[in-house]
Amino acid sequence: MGDMMELNEEQKKVVYTNERFLFLLAGAGSGKTRVIVERIKYLIHQGTPASKILAITFTRKAAIEMKERLHRIDAHIHTFHQFCYLKLIQDYHQDFNMIDDKLLTYRKEELLKITNYKNSLFQNKKPSIYDVYQKQLKKNKTKDFDDLLIDFYYLIKNKNHPYDYDYIFIDEFQDTNLLQYQLLKTLVKKHTSILAVGDPDQNIFSFRGANSKIIYKFVKEFHAKIYTLSINYRSNQNIIFHANRLIRRNNRMYKKELIPSNLSENFVAHLIFFNQIEEAFSILKVIKNLRRKKIKDEEIAILYRNHFRSYELQKILNENDVPYQTYDENNNESTTGIQLLTIHKAKGLEFDAVIVIGLEQGVLPSLKKYDQIQLDEERRLMFVAMTRARHYLYLTSVKTNSDDHRFTSSRFIRESGVKTIKNTHNNGIISLGDFNGHQTKND
Repeated sequence: MGDMMELNEEQKKVVYTNERFLFLLAGAGSGKTRVIVERIKYLIHQGTPASKILAITFTRKAAIEMKERLHRIDAHIHTFHQFCYLKLIQDYHQDFNMIDDKLLTYRKEELLKITNYKNSLFQNKKPSIYDVYQKQLKKNKTKDFDDLLIDFYYLIKNKNHPYDYDYIFIDEFQDTNLLQYQLLKTLVKKHTSILAVGDPDQNIFSFRGANSKIIYKFVKEFHAKIYTLSINYRSNQNIIFHANRLIRRNNRMYKKELIPSNLSENFVAHLIFFNQIEEAFSILKVIKNLRRKKIKDEEIAILYRNHFRSYELQKILNENDVPYQTYDENNNESTTGIQLLTIHKAKGLEFDAVIVIGLEQGVLPSLKKYDQIQLDEERRLMFVAMTRARHYLYLTSVKTNSDDHRFTSSRFIRESGVKTIKNTHNNGIISLGDFNGHQTKND
């Protein structure tokens, strides 16, 4: 959303508020970063020193972007981990190394258990390998990312600590865990104001201990006022219509509907293919047609639940010399070529065209048996995927995989009301033509 646009009424209310504690329920694409930036500018303009303002973001990329938009290098804008790392080194003169994943011989599941144990402030069940793991870190004078927060938290927890902020901003609040929340509370002095921004509909990290219930905790404990940003400046109205329709099915404490500001109606379609090879060749055609519409490669994203679902597609893109970029575990920041990434990695990003692949039962949603809580989380993942798209949104499913396993299409297709196009009409859709008159009922 361009900074030149006038703030809307909902946004102005937040930028100029006098509320001390505020939770901002900010829908996807509603300009929340801009609101935080404008509020910080306003506070500095009103005489608050930049050193008295702290903003916590979820990713380093978001922190850098916010600093650039503020035109202030001296602004305290960090992720939680970065903030604690700097304080431990600069103020507490600690000497340590950061963990190197390559030296660890632990399984991913074991590391996740350790992370969740630490993030629950040791309230979860203690993993069996925990003591051995910590001993190994200590021996090598090493901390993992969670230790940064824990060690800093215990240093300032009971002391009259020196950190004194007039204003604390915290973004992506639905993704915070108990440890981060306790740390935030410890930073609050008698005069500190907090603006927490988040969207429970985009909480997709509960497997890592993130807990959107912390929003309700914050609202209750701080008697925070709730403001809403509901106008979406990113996606056209068709995309918003289907995303709203999907997420309505979730059990939500804070309900909101996104309102599209873009009233154009580029279509949203669901395409079914026999197998992943047919799917990959069709996606190749879609990419070529998007290029004809002057959409750049890096503005096209292909999203999936699990990385392995993209291998067939990568092979065909390679064979046809289509440049692409995968965001693997090493977190590539390069943005040349078609962007291939998991939905978790796509959080916070936006693209002109989004193709979501692997929409089969057992893949997305990935569960064989459902309980409501897990299904809601999978549905939020689908909601995040859909709301990354500005103009074009394609959803694809296959009927079989290479092991001849048969699939049915994801229930989320039906729930979002996106029309399934029969194979005979696929070509018209793939060429981004108009498909009114070809609409068919969902399978």
